[in-house]
Amino acid sequence: MSSSGRRMPVTLVHSLVLTLLSCGLAFGQSFTASVRGTAKDPSGASVPRASVTITDADRGTRQTTTADEAGRFAVTALPPGQYVLTVEAPGFKRFSSGRFTLAVQQQSTVDARLEVGEVSETLEVRGSAALVNTTIANLGQVVDNQTIVSLPNLGRNPMAFTYLTPGVVGSGGRPGDANTNFVANGSRNSTSDVLLDGVTVVTVEQNSGITDLKYSPAVDAVQEFKMQTNFFSAEFGQTGGAVVNMVTKSGTNDFAGTAYYFLRNSALNANNWFSNRAGLTIPYSRRDQLGGVFGGPLIKNKTFFFVTYQYTKAQSPLTDTRTVPTLLQRQGDFSQTRNAAGQVMTIYNPFDTFINAAGNLERRPFPGNVIPASMMDAIALRALSYFPLPNQPGNPITGTNNWFGQGILQDVGHQMNVRIDHNFSERSRLSARYSYGPYTQQPPNLFGEQAPAFPLNYGPVVGSAHSFVAEFTRTQSPTALWSVRYGLTYAAYIRDPLETFDLTGLGLPRYMKDQATFSVFPRFAPDGYSPIGTEGYLKMDRQEGVHHVSGSYSKILGGHTLKAGAEMRWNFLDYAQPGYPSGQFIFGRGITCRDRFSCPGNEGNGLAAMLLGWPTSGDFHIDPKVYTRSAYWGFYVQDDWRITRKLTLNLGLRYDFDVPRWETQDRMSYWDLEAQSPIQVAGYDTRGVFRFVDGGRRSPFDADMNNLQPRVGVAYALNPKTSIRAAYGLFFTLSRATVFGHTGGGFNVNSTPSFTLDSNATRYATLADPYPKGMLLPPGRSLGERTFLGLGAGTILPGNNRNPEYHSWNLSVQREIMWNSVFEVNYTGSRGTHLFVPFTSLTPLDPQYWSMGRTALAAAVPNPFYGLITDPRATNLNRPTVQQVRLLRPMPQFDGANVATSEPPRGDSYYHALQMKWEKRFSHGLSMLAHYTWSKMIDNSSNSSGNTSWLGGSTNLQYVWDLRGERSLSAHDVAHRVVLTAVWQLPFGRDRKWGSGWNRLADLVLGGWDVSAVFARQSGVPLAVTQSGGAIWDGTQRPNLVGDPSTFGPITSRLDSYFNPDAFSKPPTDVRGTAPRTLNYRGPGLQTFDAVLIKNVSLRREQRLQLRVEAQNVLNHPIFSDPNTSYGSTAFGQITTTKIGPRQVMLGLKYYF
Repeated sequence: MSSSGRRMPVTLVHSLVLTLLSCGLAFGQSFTASVRGTAKDPSGASVPRASVTITDADRGTRQTTTADEAGRFAVTALPPGQYVLTVEAPGFKRFSSGRFTLAVQQQSTVDARLEVGEVSETLEVRGSAALVNTTIANLGQVVDNQTIVSLPNLGRNPMAFTYLTPGVVGSGGRPGDANTNFVANGSRNSTSDVLLDGVTVVTVEQNSGITDLKYSPAVDAVQEFKMQTNFFSAEFGQTGGAVVNMVTKSGTNDFAGTAYYFLRNSALNANNWFSNRAGLTIPYSRRDQLGGVFGGPLIKNKTFFFVTYQYTKAQSPLTDTRTVPTLLQRQGDFSQTRNAAGQVMTIYNPFDTFINAAGNLERRPFPGNVIPASMMDAIALRALSYFPLPNQPGNPITGTNNWFGQGILQDVGHQMNVRIDHNFSERSRLSARYSYGPYTQQPPNLFGEQAPAFPLNYGPVVGSAHSFVAEFTRTQSPTALWSVRYGLTYAAYIRDPLETFDLTGLGLPRYMKDQATFSVFPRFAPDGYSPIGTEGYLKMDRQEGVHHVSGSYSKILGGHTLKAGAEMRWNFLDYAQPGYPSGQFIFGRGITCRDRFSCPGNEGNGLAAMLLGWPTSGDFHIDPKVYTRSAYWGFYVQDDWRITRKLTLNLGLRYDFDVPRWETQDRMSYWDLEAQSPIQVAGYDTRGVFRFVDGGRRSPFDADMNNLQPRVGVAYALNPKTSIRAAYGLFFTLSRATVFGHTGGGFNVNSTPSFTLDSNATRYATLADPYPKGMLLPPGRSLGERTFLGLGAGTILPGNNRNPEYHSWNLSVQREIMWNSVFEVNYTGSRGTHLFVPFTSLTPLDPQYWSMGRTALAAAVPNPFYGLITDPRATNLNRPTVQQVRLLRPMPQFDGANVATSEPPRGDSYYHALQMKWEKRFSHGLSMLAHYTWSKMIDNSSNSSGNTSWLGGSTNLQYVWDLRGERSLSAHDVAHRVVLTAVWQLPFGRDRKWGSGWNRLADLVLGGWDVSAVFARQSGVPLAVTQSGGAIWDGTQRPNLVGDPSTFGPITSRLDSYFNPDAFSKPPTDVRGTAPRTLNYRGPGLQTFDAVLIKNVSLRREQRLQLRVEAQNVLNHPIFSDPNTSYGSTAFGQITTTKIGPRQVMLGLKYYF
């Protein structure tokens, strides 16, 4: 495609935006509610042109409209809250609905039956809006403020309420993370959107197609929480699983607030099951959280404010057991160094060799097993001085685990929130909120304060999150309304391992210091000892965010409620996280073994190799900070058509477009697989070269322009208490072409040193000069089509940018039954296509060559590229001979090629579920929710690879040539899940049903008690058995399944053998194992019971004190993790951890005023 063609998507989007703006159309996504109804006379006939007013009962603000000739009316864009609806018409009494509640995105129906009389008379109808949804066919769950502040929530995070929704489970069957790492009705994990006051608070995780929550408000600042999981209005896009919609509290005409303090302390907790069995005590931990909310009027009935502040300090233990060199070993004396069998580990001198009788090179041992001081490397000795001395005996034979350190990991966070709502008039209002959340994480340096070589895993971290939204809403006429909204989510994260370290202080060459992305202590990793130095990918400098413009234009035309608009998200990421920015040196014990190709268990030592200054491998990542951008546009039209008073049709159409990422300095590259390489050899296909972006094409990806999404739903009111609903929708989720934290291939590099050129017969490079021929530096675009010839290469494949898609559908029946409750049964399903799979190689070996055998494929043959590839760093392709297998792979001019960060969209999934839900809204002091899901999810890949495997559910592919063999139960499949919740205000006390005449003492002791609880139980997920040491070309070999893996009995009796290990066997090399990707055999299930006991003490006027005791896992039931599933591992089938902690208790004190 021409460069002009590459620019076409952005030009087209700009044209569409200009067209919409010229029509007066704003942009949009909504969290507000609406009310519709019909004005009727006593006979049921319509009352035309009636005047309708809806009033916010807490703020005094109101909106007015006029019914049409058929008596129909609708009021939209109402913030969630308490309302009163009045209807007036000449010759009839004024109709007043009494207070009723509108939830997030609720479309409520309130019909007004007028009675003949004077307008000055008022007919007040007590009750609430209809409980049954008769207007839109979506599925989900609303959690109101009463439930939010009443249910147990030890994490004090409102995202925990996502798991109250049918069809929502934690990734890989794990307990729920307070993030977007959940699976909703067959979606992949972390593909959902989270909106706070109508704007997104997630950013796109770099190059992964997933979302990452950046800001979550304090629990006491949340007014309402809604999660939609199937069929959304066309105004919602860029989601594959669900939309979480949270609304923060706003001020009212009354000043009111809450102050609170919560304490968690290890002294209140039970012990971990495995710690108990081992006789270990409960480790110290403590969490303090204090804060408050306060709101009220700035100008009554007009301007309101609401502020929040929260402080959290958490302390948790950090312990570390390590193996460090002994005093003798530091002096080069290994005469007391033994293996587990008690044998002395003989150390051989790699500089003292001879040719034995068999013609092989052999090394001589050091006399007395001691390395002479004169042979010790000066740099190694300086690095050795940073190892701590042993402080405990360790293993009595090997001496391992001879050092122990402990300290306290401290996390401190703040949350501040300010919201202002202003009503210019009945027709215009403005709302704005700013939230700020700075935090720090300080791990202990167990080697001592400012010791630069301690391998920190956690920080220190300094971070912050910002969330801003401003919205203006204008009622243009009684039947037309528009709004515009701007939001910004911004997060900064700096993880910095201690002080800057000067590499030359160790004696390393200055050129390493000059090329270091960050100057930190390099990593020294001798085999058999715990490493020192900066852990890989620990250093991080990250700033990211998203600008989100959204809104809507609504028009009511008879029975049609029309809504149209668009939204734009502009993502940015400034990022640096190199692997080993100052280098890593790995010292294998094989350097000091007798034979350079084999090393028995009683020979060699990694520290001895380090003292001799002979690493076996190393890394040095040159990876500069990158500044990537991407954008997203969505356009939609929605028509909710009330055909009759019983039948409503939801029709929507949406178009999404992702503008693929670009980098502000154009440091991006991509593969051109059809272009001929400058190196051509007869008989070999050498197509495939690096290309670089330029002014004509700034993104390495092709644009995906095919994201048109129809949405169709129907809702039928069989009678006022029964509805039947059905819907279908198509959704496109994030592509892999969003922002990314690394430059393109050619602009970053891992400069791996070569310490030998003859398989460790002689040493080629030293620590003092690891790169005798010069470091491999990023060439940028300077080499053009010759970039990385002869080397391993990876960059983007432009055509792999296709948005994954989900088709979702549902059929449901709702029925209002006794006790102000609703019972619902539904079938829901989804089909995912073009999902990313964990495979990145461009050069897999064709299976037709597998039968040659590994020996023949590894044989040296004449190298046709010898003399054409001259780069001295191309150690495999610049020699006269080359392994046969390298010439049989595609693109033989490269030493391996991959698609780097653009995995192919070849995955698919299927999901079917029966869901039943019963919900009793809060009345008479009681609310309840119960739901059950019976489901099945099948896919051929449960996650993509690389930077998403940490989310859980990742299983590698065995045979990349045909994914039909990968089809199995999903790693996220949870067959059964039941959730029960209850919030109960006991009916005893002076302000409750019984006890109104009690004296203060009786009320203090017996009155004002509340109890709330959440119970959840679910099946385990299918186990994915892999194989340790398996061998299959370009895949991950699985074992053979030769029997039934099932075992029976209590889990506690099967901890050492959860399944039958004899059900598996090892297949031959390069033969596919018969075990499926996931077994039809599941790991342990999940069962939790959390509860809170609350005592309310009334003070004077509107003031009260609340004392709370909350507990997670009240019954202290051990919830075991999945077993080890690596066939060939000594721990195969063993369970050694729990997935949910023991009983934990939190004490709380709240003051309401």
